[in-house]
Amino acid sequence: MLKAYKEQPINSKAKVNIHTGNFLSANKKFNSIDMIITSPPYVTSYEYADLHQLSSLWLDYVDDYRELRKGSIGSSQTDYRIENEAKNLNKTGNKVVFQLINKNQSQAKAVARYYLDMQKVAKKCFSILSNKSAAVFVIGNTEYKGIRIENAQHLTEALYDAGFDEVSISKRAITNKILTPYRDNNGRFSSDKSARKIYSEEFIVLGIKQ
Repeated sequence: MLKAYKEQPINSKAKVNIHTGNFLSANKKFNSIDMIITSPPYVTSYEYADLHQLSSLWLDYVDDYRELRKGSIGSSQTDYRIENEAKNLNKTGNKVVFQLINKNQSQAKAVARYYLDMQKVAKKCFSILSNKSAAVFVIGNTEYKGIRIENAQHLTEALYDAGFDEVSISKRAITNKILTPYRDNNGRFSSDKSARKIYSEEFIVLGIKQ
C-alpha cells in the first residue's frame, strides 16, 4: 500500500476524518457521501473478533478481544431469538436460514442475525448517500454442512429492497489468498489440496442511487 501510494501521490488539501464504531448504531450525521466501499464479514466463515485479535489489542481498541464478539455482524456469539425476527428476513435470507435450522440451530441463528444486520446496513447506506452515488461491497458466499450460504445474492436483494435503483454484481477469482482455501470432511480448515475447495471466488456488488 505504501509503495502504491508513493507511485500515485495525491495532491489534495481535503480534510480527512477517521471515525471508528458500529455503523448501525452510529448517530453521526453524514452529509453528501458520494461512495461507500466496504467488505463485510462472510458469515459462517471466521469469528472475525478472533481473527483480528492482535490488531485489536495492538491498536488499543479493547483490553480483551472477546469483547468485540458481542453484537458484531457475523458473530456466532450474538444472542438472538430466531422466532421473533425471522419474519423480517428477505426471500434469500429465509431460504438459507430455514435450510440451516435442521442442521444446526445456533448457526441458523447466527446467519439470521447477520442477514438482518446486512439488510439494515443496505438501508442505512442508501439513506446517507447523496444522489448519483454508489455503494460497493466485496463479499463471498460460504458453505455449511452442504448448504450454500448465499451472501452475495442476499445482499443484492437487500440493496434493491433498500431503494437502490440499479444493482450489478461481478465475480472474481481469489488466486493469492493467504488463509487455506480447503476444508476436510468435518468442515475444518485443511492444507490438503485433495480436500474440498472453498472461498476460491468472491463478488463485487455495486448499488447505484440515482
